[in-house]
Amino acid sequence: MNLCILQAEIMQEPQLRYTPDNQLAVTDMLVQFPGLRPDDPQGRLKVVAWGGLAEQSVKQFKTGDQVLIEGRLGMVKVDLPGGSRTTRAELTAARIFPVQVGESVGGEAVPPAAPVATSAPSPTPVTDEPGADSTPF
Repeated sequence: MNLCILQAEIMQEPQLRYTPDNQLAVTDMLVQFPGLRPDDPQGRLKVVAWGGLAEQSVKQFKTGDQVLIEGRLGMVKVDLPGGSRTTRAELTAARIFPVQVGESVGGEAVPPAAPVATSAPSPTPVTDEPGADSTPF
């Protein structure tokens, strides 16, 4: 099963178009997300939504919005100017959620939650008993 969940910022407005037979809506948008390390460049990825999600995305999201995207990650072949081809990653969205830091359901402003530090339980010390065999079996 191919499942990808990505938190990203929308860099390009969702663009609505339809399949050639005008039966199915398709939306494309470009998102970016931070690199794994502080010195890594930001990653960019094309996101595609189909059907009702495509129509909803155009109405609900705009450039600069933070979103959580759930979908399938795939590689698509793209023709480049000059006749060459390359492959690029593309995320086919199944669900898209807005990310709003500092807002609660009741409408009151709530600061972002601080990460909770949890400590692992310390292991119990093992003592050698007199006369115990050191063979593990």
